[in-house]
Amino acid sequence: MISRRNTIIFSTILLFVGIAFSGSAQIKLLKAKIISTKDSTRLAGVHVVNNNTGHATHSYTDGTFILPYRQGDTIELSSIGFKDKLIFTQSLFIPDAIEITVFMEPEVYVLNPVNVNPFGSKDEFADEFKTREIEGKEVEIFEYKDQPKTLEDVPTDLNAHISLGSPITFLYNKFSKEAKEKKKLSKAKETNAREREIQRKYNIDVVKKITGIESDSDAAAFMKNCPLEDDFVYRAAEYDIVKAVLECQKQNAPAEQ
Repeated sequence: MISRRNTIIFSTILLFVGIAFSGSAQIKLLKAKIISTKDSTRLAGVHVVNNNTGHATHSYTDGTFILPYRQGDTIELSSIGFKDKLIFTQSLFIPDAIEITVFMEPEVYVLNPVNVNPFGSKDEFADEFKTREIEGKEVEIFEYKDQPKTLEDVPTDLNAHISLGSPITFLYNKFSKEAKEKKKLSKAKETNAREREIQRKYNIDVVKKITGIESDSDAAAFMKNCPLEDDFVYRAAEYDIVKAVLECQKQNAPAEQ
């Protein structure tokens, strides 16, 4: 026979076990701020995902984020230029929505040496060598060896019907045109390089990485609604672009009901 005292003890143990299991299954909110170990700055645009549920978000301009989780979930943090960070919540016993601090270390990338081709296309390559041929071409300049005393002493060809100043005019027109073409080519190269740099720093893939948007069409729509000036993108650092994108996303986010 089980005594009344043993029955009470057994019931109490079952109660605590039930509370523990219900607590572990309870959805909680993880609130954290992300800090760089290099300079103690707060990191914006860090991608945060719950690997167990697939829920994801990103850190805001002040480096903070909020993400739901259950006890035992694994949360992964990733950002360009930093090592990935894993948070195991199995041993993370904190009150709901109490802010914690997460540190991320910078990532040093070692790349293999590559040969850089300065030409963006075959046409640029061909134009460059055409210009070099023109620059290296020898030009015979018309000049008088003996200074004539009178106009009659100047040797002329009466059948040519060309004025005395025509050789100089011809050379001026020739080199003036080449100089203009060279200047035009140089400006085109500079413009192309600038456009490539803008496209590299702000494109659909960059928007998806910062905002967490999954489809290319949604990312393209975001860029249309949140356009960044070319001059800003060209001169801005990566952090400034991330900050601008997050600010725009925050402004266009639907208001909570």
